Amino acid sequence: MYAPNASYLRVYEPAGAFADADYWRAYAASGRAIDPLEGPRLRREALYERIGWPWRGVPSFGRDAYVIDRGREADPLICPWNLRYRIAASALEVRRLTPEAVAEALFPPEFLSSAAEVVALDDGVDRHDAPADSHEHVASWSVPLRWFACVRPEDRELVIQRGIAQLRYRTPITKARTGLVVARNLVRAEFGEGAELAEALAETGDWLDGFHRDSVVELDYGGLASCLDPEELRTEDSVDLTWQALDHLGASEPEEAQECYARLVDRWRDRRLAERLN
Repeated sequence: MYAPNASYLRVYEPAGAFADADYWRAYAASGRAIDPLEGPRLRREALYERIGWPWRGVPSFGRDAYVIDRGREADPLICPWNLRYRIAASALEVRRLTPEAVAEALFPPEFLSSAAEVVALDDGVDRHDAPADSHEHVASWSVPLRWFACVRPEDRELVIQRGIAQLRYRTPITKARTGLVVARNLVRAEFGEGAELAEALAETGDWLDGFHRDSVVELDYGGLASCLDPEELRTEDSVDLTWQALDHLGASEPEEAQECYARLVDRWRDRRLAERLN
């Protein structure tokens, strides 16, 4: 099964958090929801089908989502793809960060105008209380270390079958928010307010603050799981190492915390180097 070398941090919100809650309830009940194992491939194919060169405008897509079905007694949890908005927002961000001559070569002016219009019209229209960003963050070739603080070892879900390898963590958003606050405070206490890791943890926490209190957070190793053999998957304990390091900080044991953190950094360094080589 094809899977990009990427990991994902997702938020699933109750259907009732959306302005068009009935659409998402019907979508979940229809069985059309996409499995996260298949989603990245289907999204890439949809993108390739719609975008040609030169780009004249942001293409339209169907309204799809990942869904967690909680049965008849509770609203389904929805993680919308919202591809059109995400493409538009990404293009504008690239334009902001790129020298003008390079940006003009990448994006025709009419495409950027289309992107600005999409963001202006679509930003938050699906939501009663719009979050600060999309429902999914993507990281190529590795897992950002700050994501590990969103979940706990007991949230782990591992599936190893013929042709399928999936490692993910799911946890209530209230628990994820608490974990990030604890991690941020411990890092700040040891390394100061301006510590890069503390700022990254705060940024992720601010993102989660935009979602409904009954949401679920998912850390999905995605295609990275297929790059590990079954034994490596069974023993993959980056979340455990993260909380061991934080527990050591809380116990005023900085050397032990540094040892855990160094092991974590070393583990993911090779995969980050692979990103540069590719």
